[in-house]
Amino acid sequence: MLSPVAAPARDEASAARRARNLLARARCLVWDFDGPMVQLFVSEHGNGVSEAHLIAGELVHIAAQYGPVPDEVRGNPDPHAVFRWYDRLARTRGATEQVRETVELLRQELTARERKAAEHATPTPGADRLVRAWHGLGRGLAVASNNHADAVRRYLERTSLDHFFQGAPIVGRCDVDTRRMKPDPWVLNEVVAATGLGVDGHVMIGDSIADLGAAGAIGMPFIGYHRGQAGRDLLAAAGARTVVESMAVLADAAEALGPQVH
Repeated sequence: MLSPVAAPARDEASAARRARNLLARARCLVWDFDGPMVQLFVSEHGNGVSEAHLIAGELVHIAAQYGPVPDEVRGNPDPHAVFRWYDRLARTRGATEQVRETVELLRQELTARERKAAEHATPTPGADRLVRAWHGLGRGLAVASNNHADAVRRYLERTSLDHFFQGAPIVGRCDVDTRRMKPDPWVLNEVVAATGLGVDGHVMIGDSIADLGAAGAIGMPFIGYHRGQAGRDLLAAAGARTVVESMAVLADAAEALGPQVH
């Protein structure tokens, strides 16, 4: 009988092996931004505490100035979920001009907060090593995010990773239509169109069911990542076959594929 320690260790080794196989076949590594690459909405005080719920609260506060806020929005800790709820409302038949103006204010505030967060966001351990290793293989990089592309670019510049993404497609939230946010595959289709590679020439790294859904919608190979066991369990339950607990696992795999440029 396997010990309580042996079974998880076996599962992790199996996931690492599947991840290595996916990376070996890919010509372009497509990153989700917040999670796999960076912890975006962490406190600027450097304590690693997420402030996403505070930003969501600020969006709710803005919306409350223009009308009643429903309970499911008021208690939601996800800024994107708050924003998308109002954006959907603005697209319903009979939506008032006031609702549309509120959505525009929320859009501007969310983008501003993402840009500000990029100035002190915490790198995900192992992510920069994976970027460098992958670039050293001469293969392509891309970002497909529900965050604004400006926040992604600012983070890459601040951390001196922008060199590795020179000319790479960095696709962020569609400003004109939040229905194109993941799990809609629009961002991934934009990446594929930019690289000129077939869908199966890419592999996406994502930490959410929305990422998995977007990749699955177009048949893009997918590697799930989450630092928390609950997050990994959710990805696995949603159908992700390959889920790793550390970006270092993927960095190790990339470094084993060939000579590196440091």
